[in-house]
Amino acid sequence: MDKKALRAEIRCRKSQYPPEELRQKSQKICEWILDDGVFWASHYILLYNPLPDEVNVNTLITTAHNAGKTVLLPVVNGDNLVLKRFAGFNYMSTGAYNILEPVGEIYPRSEYHKIDLAIIPGMAFDPYRHRLGRGKGYYDRLLPQLTQAYKMGVCFDFQFLENIPSEEWDVVMDEIIR
Repeated sequence: MDKKALRAEIRCRKSQYPPEELRQKSQKICEWILDDGVFWASHYILLYNPLPDEVNVNTLITTAHNAGKTVLLPVVNGDNLVLKRFAGFNYMSTGAYNILEPVGEIYPRSEYHKIDLAIIPGMAFDPYRHRLGRGKGYYDRLLPQLTQAYKMGVCFDFQFLENIPSEEWDVVMDEIIR
């Protein structure tokens, strides 16, 4: 199956789950990550403000922020993602794709090496730790810049597939949590 067909299949699977069930599944994924030493050992954490059909990681955002960690969230800027520091949900505005984004200055690319954990959403992942995105390439352009980060992909069980077509430039995750 090609990437476009896989995305359509995953969208269909997602639509079969009520929002409350996705919230419960998200909470279990967050609990798993909070039990992982990688999360607590990290000082600079890249997370994301979830779309309604993605694993909701707001618990992780709040926990990391309250623990004094630097939390960075991606912001769509043209064809690329830039990162901004999370200062609290009261300091967010609606951006591209109706996603809440932090307000404030762009985190400098020269500091990306400080990011020690990147928690990354995807349409699907496979046992080889390949990631299938939404098709716009935002994370394809961001991930190669995160040279020091432990890359943790997150998805629901039904998004974990046998095999995803991959390209030589695709960045493989270090771990998939589902």
